[in-house]
Amino acid sequence: MLFFPKHQLHNVLSEMAKERIRILLLFAVLGLVIFCCITTLHYAPGFSWTCTSSMTTPSQASSRNVLGKRPQILSVSDSSGRCNCSIVLYSSIPSRDSSHEVEPSLNCSCIQATDHTSILNHSNRPAKVDMQDPSIKEELKCSSEDTVVKTKHESHPAAAGPWYAQGKAWHYPATLPRCSMDACFNYSRCENNAGADHDLLIYSYDSPSSPVRYFSRINESKWHTNDPQAACIFFVFVDTTYPWPPHPSSLPHWNGGLNHVIISFADKWTQWGPHTDATGFASIMASDIHETTYRAGFDISIPLPGKHHFRELQELKPLEERKYFAAFRGLRYLGFDNGSEAAIFRSFDSFRNMHNGKDVIVATSCNHAVNNMKREKDPILGIHCDEDDALHANYSFTDLMNTTFGLVPAGVSPSSYRFIEVLSAGAIPVLIADNYVKPFDTLIHWHRCLIQFPTSQMHRILPVLRALTKDELVRRQRNCLRIYHGFLRDDDALLQSAIRALKARFLGAASPKFNDFFFI
Repeated sequence: MLFFPKHQLHNVLSEMAKERIRILLLFAVLGLVIFCCITTLHYAPGFSWTCTSSMTTPSQASSRNVLGKRPQILSVSDSSGRCNCSIVLYSSIPSRDSSHEVEPSLNCSCIQATDHTSILNHSNRPAKVDMQDPSIKEELKCSSEDTVVKTKHESHPAAAGPWYAQGKAWHYPATLPRCSMDACFNYSRCENNAGADHDLLIYSYDSPSSPVRYFSRINESKWHTNDPQAACIFFVFVDTTYPWPPHPSSLPHWNGGLNHVIISFADKWTQWGPHTDATGFASIMASDIHETTYRAGFDISIPLPGKHHFRELQELKPLEERKYFAAFRGLRYLGFDNGSEAAIFRSFDSFRNMHNGKDVIVATSCNHAVNNMKREKDPILGIHCDEDDALHANYSFTDLMNTTFGLVPAGVSPSSYRFIEVLSAGAIPVLIADNYVKPFDTLIHWHRCLIQFPTSQMHRILPVLRALTKDELVRRQRNCLRIYHGFLRDDDALLQSAIRALKARFLGAASPKFNDFFFI
């Protein structure tokens, strides 16, 4: 029989109790996972769970060598992308210091459920999941070797998110906090701004960025105030040249984001819109507002300003006075990373094949530093690039603006500089974009001007456009020119339109001049 001194016996019993707790916790976690899988399969046959396991990931790199323990991560997620769980298990390494033991942990995150009940993102699969389908069984397997689960139907890396978002980054941005004017705005700050003799007073921060683009002269306008106590609204500009701007909570008058407007122009290769964790109660005014996260009555979509204007073409009537029926000249995007996965449709045959070399010109080029690096690494990505580059060189941007319809395909974000440029030329924009809130949508009746198609329907564009009557084209062109001159013609007009949208949103009334732009 072994005898322990009293203090050693206490330590032994303590170690045994802690080991039992760890074992019980581990079984509880595994039991929860199994229960979730069984419950989901039984009660929601439209969803399945996918299991993967891996060793350390970059996010766990810091813990890999802590205490000499190597974590093993078991990831469990339903293939709708709504819930993702990670179980972190640390290998047991003998230690005399029990305080260094790391317990297993379970972390889950879920987003709000959608109305979609199908997990499938490919048209070849049925709407109702057949649990005997080999491809479905494959998704349900738990592998201890693979870090990414793929099905035989996938032709590109799996994307996080629900089935309808895979391969389309714009369909699944981070969810913004739920806000409305009654819940996330302090009207008492604006009581002195609403009278006939007063205008909207705005205080603009110089951090993270000073005012940019058509907001650059806001501090010289009648809406500016240097007194934060008198301000109704606070502008925060978040577009910076460094990757991690300071959190807005560091701003001196942040107050959880109340009465703040976060402004962003997402025109970089990767989208630099405001992060969901940095919004608080603030409204978003950005060029890449998405329909799936748009908080109607609270957020405002703004346009990218046109880099060039072609006003000399505005007098040309549609069809017979225009050189081209439809035209586009711009960049192709290659690969599935760095924000290009959503714009890769410019390389699809359904887009490129609209070109007929006569009245429809689609001239694209792959010649871009990022594209060139991708082609060097993976030459297959550059298919058709050489012939497209040669075609692109044969047409000038100015020449192609002399068109009845200006094709405006989304780029690295749904918005595009070409949008305003096409309007400036008196052409009718044909917007090709998914999940995009058009700029100043509460002020402008866009449906009376432009024509919009999702990227999945590009094969329908030319038949639909050619079916429009001459009277319809003249009416649309007239409305488009009214929109351009009334809201978008230059930086001053753009700033005034932004203020109109703010007044309509926050004060309940737009500028009196707004009535001048109703359409017939």
